[in-house]
Amino acid sequence: MPISIDSDTGNINAGGDGADGDLVLRSNEGQNRIHLDGGGGNAWLGGNGTDGDLVLFPSGGENGQLAESSIHLDGGGGNAWFGGNGVDGDVVLFPGAGQPGELSQASIHLDGGGGNVWLGGNGPDGDIVMRSGTGQDRIRLDAGGANIWLGGNDADGDIVLFASNGDNTTLSQATIHLNGQAGDIILQNADCAEDFDVAEDETIEPGTVVALGEDSRLRVSSGEYNKRVVGIIAGAKDLRPGIVLGRRGDRSGQLPVALIGRVYCKADACNGAIGAGDLLTTAGTPGHVMKATDPFKAFGAVVGKALTGLHSGTGFIQVIVALQ
Repeated sequence: MPISIDSDTGNINAGGDGADGDLVLRSNEGQNRIHLDGGGGNAWLGGNGTDGDLVLFPSGGENGQLAESSIHLDGGGGNAWFGGNGVDGDVVLFPGAGQPGELSQASIHLDGGGGNVWLGGNGPDGDIVMRSGTGQDRIRLDAGGANIWLGGNDADGDIVLFASNGDNTTLSQATIHLNGQAGDIILQNADCAEDFDVAEDETIEPGTVVALGEDSRLRVSSGEYNKRVVGIIAGAKDLRPGIVLGRRGDRSGQLPVALIGRVYCKADACNGAIGAGDLLTTAGTPGHVMKATDPFKAFGAVVGKALTGLHSGTGFIQVIVALQ
């Protein structure tokens, strides 16, 4: 029987015995608005001048009040709304071998409650591929190989990082720029430094010249031509380390010593005016450099070369680090 109405079960059965079972609801003008297509297994909603929406409510929601729905497929806006009103909105997709209802077997899980996206597992990799308007792969996140592929196919692949006050648009504001076209790593900051242990009783400022103490920890340098000098504490003024080696977040009592690059350093013109290009060694003034004038004493005690000068007194100068 193509159509049967079962009063015992409250069911309406349409189709079978060689005939499709469709349900078509029309407007008073005779236009199809809802079409449940038994032959194709489709549900057609809207069109002919009206949006086609599908709205589902949680048990506590009031049917007919859109704001109380938990799922809203909006045909007019082309949107899908999930969750709210006391329930999470998740989208869960399973591979052919998965068991619907077993979340651990899902291959894609959009988690509205946690705000997470889970891709892959249970056989398939979870990859994200972003293409240009002409269909060329430009960005690929490859979970199987644990790789990130950027650029190619006539486009550079760059990674650009900004500080919190950057605008996420202006390249010159970037603090780190990995340039795929040139193969360069561009760092806004100036020097390469490494963290060293500091003596517990020492308070050392950036720009201070430091030397090894008897306990092999850093102390403020003292004495002229001190051959135990290690270098200059990085980070004075506006010259900060671009790279810091050996840094561990769970360890305190360390400071970065500049290994290569430009730093600001405390200087004293006690051994004569310092000019650009002068070799620098430890001064009698603790934590300062002075002009090195004795080549024999300076061997093993030079911390760098002056980039800016100091005519008299003490102050900060720029130094290119060069221990020798």
